[in-house]
Amino acid sequence: MTHTTFHAGVGRVTITPPLTAPHASWGAQVHVLPDGVESDLWATALVVDDGTTMAAWIDLDLVIVSRGESDAIRSAVGEALGIPPEAVRVSVTHNHAGPPPSAWNWTHQGQAALEGFYALLPEYAAGAARLAIQSLRPARVAVGSGESRVAVNRREIAPDGRIVTGVNPEGVIDPHVFVLRIDGQDGSPIAAVAGYTMHPTTLGPSNRLISADWPGQLKRSVEAITGATCLFAQGATGDIGPGPNGFTDDVTVVRRIGGELGCEAARVYLGLRLPAVRHRHERVWESGAPLGKWAQEPVAEPDLVVKVMSRDIPLPLIAQPPLAEAEARVCDAQGRLDDLKQRSAPAAEVEAATFVVKRANMARSRAEMYGGKDAFPVALHLLQIGPAVLIGVEGEPFAEIGLAIKAGSPVANTWFGGYTGGWAGYVPTAEAYPLRGYEVETSPFAPEAADLLISETLVVLRDLERGAP
Repeated sequence: MTHTTFHAGVGRVTITPPLTAPHASWGAQVHVLPDGVESDLWATALVVDDGTTMAAWIDLDLVIVSRGESDAIRSAVGEALGIPPEAVRVSVTHNHAGPPPSAWNWTHQGQAALEGFYALLPEYAAGAARLAIQSLRPARVAVGSGESRVAVNRREIAPDGRIVTGVNPEGVIDPHVFVLRIDGQDGSPIAAVAGYTMHPTTLGPSNRLISADWPGQLKRSVEAITGATCLFAQGATGDIGPGPNGFTDDVTVVRRIGGELGCEAARVYLGLRLPAVRHRHERVWESGAPLGKWAQEPVAEPDLVVKVMSRDIPLPLIAQPPLAEAEARVCDAQGRLDDLKQRSAPAAEVEAATFVVKRANMARSRAEMYGGKDAFPVALHLLQIGPAVLIGVEGEPFAEIGLAIKAGSPVANTWFGGYTGGWAGYVPTAEAYPLRGYEVETSPFAPEAADLLISETLVVLRDLERGAP
């Protein structure tokens, strides 16, 4: 096989939900429906084919899709392309300014619109994939890295001693900006992949606009500069946020942060030469000053391989409350919230009661999914595109997990993140458990889960490197 057998194509459709569907899912928000649209939400498809294996990636500007919803998308895309569902990667940017997760509409307003939106997601994704395969053409690939420190660790110790989701300037972050460039053999741009590790929680509870948050602005910035359709790969962002810029309703902050990251990704993209060349001294050219004239010559291009792998990693769980007890708490909390709204209670009381309802519903979901079990098989999906490997897991791993996997990977250009193939909750590091905090208190996993996720992911990467099935 030569590099000319590698083909790539991209497609995109708009998936902005109707304004009659509920907005976001903040426990502190007092509105239900959005008032408008700051930026459209997209489903972007990348299809790659090395002549033996075809694979697809669906990138969604959403906060969460369940494993069942991800599987439905994979099936629809697989059917549209004639490939196995296992060859389809589904990931979300984890954008908090779009529709809430399908199971989190405790307001019960706009339920039909929300259900209709999620029911159509597989068709939207399949449509984007159809556009991608129609644009499939011979392609080249290059990969590079940049750096940005706009992200901030969010495990803050508040004045009262609690760990809150805020600003911890001394905490660990992952500054890596991952960039994959895919050009046509004719030099025309096809796709840019940008990866970064930071929660898209720039827009918070008081924001009333649908938005793709900073990942959407990152994509728009990269596309404006490079002309390539941009996909975003979220990192291991469980304990990382936008720092003091977060939780605002000022959309200019989104545009600034996304633009800053997009410019860094575009800088790296433009610095990657396709086709690859090297330079050598050719001669001294006498021209008043003696000029050192250099010539460029092409570098042999390696075969570009596409591989997909999937593994289930059983992660240990902590005990959950009985389901009946969790359901009773939901009922009590929901009743209080409904009563406050009917009485047109002050916004502060409604806000406080909404938070309680959200936490109660999250606890019920954990009791339903994980109750009575010792371990849960978390799905890991790996996609290799030439020299780069994108590996994603369900849920929200802490940044330290991603850093350890990338450092230990036998593949030089490895990107690791969460929000792929479903959602299974936070995966904190063992060191975080004694401190507690939101991520620990809402995680279903035991403290040893993080180290197990790291070691098992590295096993998968080593299997990939040696060509294991």
